[in-house]
Amino acid sequence: MNSPAPMAGALQIAAALVFHLPGARLELTSPDGHRCSVGPMTDPRCTLHPAEFRELVLASGNCELLGTLMGLALAEETTMTLTSSVVDMSHLGAGLYRVAGCEFTSYAFTTPLPAGLVDRLMVTLPDALSGEPGRDDPDGYGDEGVTVCVSLVRDDGLGVTLVVISPGRVDDSTRCEAIARAAVSACLVAEMEHFSALMNEAPS
Repeated sequence: MNSPAPMAGALQIAAALVFHLPGARLELTSPDGHRCSVGPMTDPRCTLHPAEFRELVLASGNCELLGTLMGLALAEETTMTLTSSVVDMSHLGAGLYRVAGCEFTSYAFTTPLPAGLVDRLMVTLPDALSGEPGRDDPDGYGDEGVTVCVSLVRDDGLGVTLVVISPGRVDDSTRCEAIARAAVSACLVAEMEHFSALMNEAPS
């Protein structure tokens, strides 16, 4: 990989998720038990808008300074929990979230990789999932003909790309989760390859 991807921390990832994922709500709990909810102002539990929170994260860069700006005693051990104001959202592990909407369930995760690289990784997923080159499959997802919609949102300020994968049809929901998990794995491998390349390039 020629162009380095900035490694976002947990704070930057949380800010990207609550800002770019519609309906997301982020709850911060300080070590002394104080809480702050970030999310849509239509949710009475939320006291800070996601756009304001993003600006504060950009201005601070770490939990302690963020706490100073927010008037809370935040520290590195601050608990950050992503939930939702309008839909059912759950963490599946490895940074992958299931977002259950009214019509279908989508899957979201973040990566420090540039959107263009994520797009190229997504193109290679069909072959990996089908186990074959996919020559006879115009849809690219093996015999099952699964169609998914992928949305990539790059936030250069936070150093994060948000990936949202949704089924093209309701019947594709189960297969969509498998594709989302494969996408997370592919991105994690690419991130490790990038990190290893940076370590090898570092002066000894």
